[in-house]
Amino acid sequence: MGQLKNVTVKNLVKNYIGNDGKLFTAVNNIEVEIKAGEFVTLLGPSGCGKTTTLRMIAGFEIPTEGEIYIGEEEVSTQTPDKRDTSMVFQSYALFPHLNIFDNVAYGLKLKKMSKSEIKDKVKKILELVGLTDLELRAPNQLSGGQQQRVALARALVMEPSVLLFDEPLSNLDAKLRIYMRNEIRRIQKETGITSIYVTHDQAEAMSMSDRIILMNKGEIEQVGTPNEIYQKPATAFVADFIGQANIMIAQVVESDGEKTIIGFAGKTYKVASDMKLNSGDKVKVVIRPEALDVKEEGNTEITIKSSVFMGSYQDYLIDLNGQECKIEGHNPHNKRIFKEGEKAFIDLSEEIMHLVPFN
Repeated sequence: MGQLKNVTVKNLVKNYIGNDGKLFTAVNNIEVEIKAGEFVTLLGPSGCGKTTTLRMIAGFEIPTEGEIYIGEEEVSTQTPDKRDTSMVFQSYALFPHLNIFDNVAYGLKLKKMSKSEIKDKVKKILELVGLTDLELRAPNQLSGGQQQRVALARALVMEPSVLLFDEPLSNLDAKLRIYMRNEIRRIQKETGITSIYVTHDQAEAMSMSDRIILMNKGEIEQVGTPNEIYQKPATAFVADFIGQANIMIAQVVESDGEKTIIGFAGKTYKVASDMKLNSGDKVKVVIRPEALDVKEEGNTEITIKSSVFMGSYQDYLIDLNGQECKIEGHNPHNKRIFKEGEKAFIDLSEEIMHLVPFN
């Protein structure tokens, strides 16, 4: 691969004029630092600005304001061909009239490389992506997963410093998506190439990324490792977007900037939190459904509102002191299954609670 480079985005803004003639801000003053060799995912719902951000890094969109650096070079106004990047598209964008070898070799031929050098590079890259025996086939003779590997090979063979992915797996079926995300991560680790990946699929982001940049309405909600984003969401939006989450309301009794005593479910709990809160403030409590289990004995009484068998877990909706709470009771095979309307218990503790701002 080419020399690995970091990617820095400073005060990036992208405005559009909407169909109604009004100004629309797709990306609002974001700052990102992606280290050389890192795999970072831009994650968020449709319309959050993640694809626009990627397209600005690629050079397909010019920022309204802000700067983009690849390594030490400021590239904000450069055309895509002048940037040391390659893009893997959602649609594969293969040439239907060229075989696989020629599709992968296309960019190298434009660089006027010798035939022997092109042959050597294409052979190595097809080996890396597992397509050695398919180089003479046409794209329409390949499966979707194989076509996506060709698109990846074509991007990698150019030896860019930065590899960009625009929702590359969204056209594949669920099983193939899981296989291909593992393959992309394997190839990225093997090459060590700096990679920026866009998806709205949280499972993709969690399984592939060194870090996730979670976006919402053109702004960054949180940057962190998959573990940080899941275990310590910065906002209720992050908690709700990543995985399943119970987001319930509590009242602050006392807070010192390290621990916060809250009144919740009829008792008080001392929860680790660095938020600045005052006595009487409302705060949201995040509890993951898998952190609880429904039992015959425990420290907190509940009422079962619904009970649905889901195979690997029993899906409960409970009444917890007037608030609804979802519980995934895993491996229900040898456990008592509680029915709708029954009284039962859970164990509530500070360790499974995480606080986020009320607003």
